[in-house]
Amino acid sequence: MGFELFWLLQARLKAQWSGKWSGSRVQVFLQAWRLELFNSLPSWLQRSLRPGSAPRHYPWPLPPSMGDEPAGTHVVLDLPADVVLLHRVPLPLAAARDVRSVMAFELDRFTPFDASQVYYAIRRDGIRDTQVWVTLALVQRDFLDQCLHHCTATGLVLEAVEVLDDVGQPMGLDLLPTGYDAAVQHRGRHLAMGLGVACVALAIALHGVWLHNRQIALAVMKTEVQTLRQQANEDAALRNASGASRSAVQFLFERRLNQPSRALLLSELTRCLPPDTWLQTLEISADGQVDVAGLSTRASSLIALIKGCSQLSDPQYQGVIQPDEASGRDRFYIRAKTRGESGDGPPADSS
Repeated sequence: MGFELFWLLQARLKAQWSGKWSGSRVQVFLQAWRLELFNSLPSWLQRSLRPGSAPRHYPWPLPPSMGDEPAGTHVVLDLPADVVLLHRVPLPLAAARDVRSVMAFELDRFTPFDASQVYYAIRRDGIRDTQVWVTLALVQRDFLDQCLHHCTATGLVLEAVEVLDDVGQPMGLDLLPTGYDAAVQHRGRHLAMGLGVACVALAIALHGVWLHNRQIALAVMKTEVQTLRQQANEDAALRNASGASRSAVQFLFERRLNQPSRALLLSELTRCLPPDTWLQTLEISADGQVDVAGLSTRASSLIALIKGCSQLSDPQYQGVIQPDEASGRDRFYIRAKTRGESGDGPPADSS
């Protein structure tokens, strides 16, 4: 009850203040002063402060001259009283908290329509005898939808759908459906769709660029790995070749050390063998094996004599000693091993 009394007092004070303020000299002076200030501003600043002109009022049905209006023109559609159902309704004071919700529930009680068949607007007229009096304006949904569709197709931006009284004056009742915004429908929807498509395309493009960069980086990495692997194989081949070369050089060097030269070996045999010994063949193999064949009158003692050579070791007869009738000497075959150019065998027998 306290809230209802407070609301009643507030509504009465507001009605009294509105009645005194509307059309007062102070209001007229302030409006004129504001207009003069606005007109004194530069034109570019005026356009920035007021991007578009005030909405123009056009009656329904729209006049033929509307075809010359540019797209995006902001207008207020005026509906004559003969296409709108007007009704003054008293409501309980408790309904003042949310008049529109109460009217949506009680609409079929005051009119032959329900809320799903019409668009309606409510204007509070004041409180009298503990009742809230409101003016209710209704228009059929099909009719107003046709009007809105026609305005949208013409390219107009609806700011409001105003109801006119019998003398053609606005009644302060706006029948533009809640949530209907022609400006957003005309400009914002396409802009939002365009921005959405652009964002999706940009996201796809960024993903494609990222994948492309990753593929390029992967290809570069594979090339670098292949190059490093090839260089490693070449280095390994060079190391192997170098090792083989060193081994070959070492082998040849050791072989050189282990095998005396033919001249040195002939000189050594000449020193060790007796003068009546003739050499017919002298073969030196790669592994240091020496095969000697010849004729001698002292063939049976040649093993002992060759053991005294510093360059030969382990002498052995190959086969048996056979007499040679042509020379009168014995034919022998001896196999020995070389000691090396430095020689590590016992010194030759001086006897």
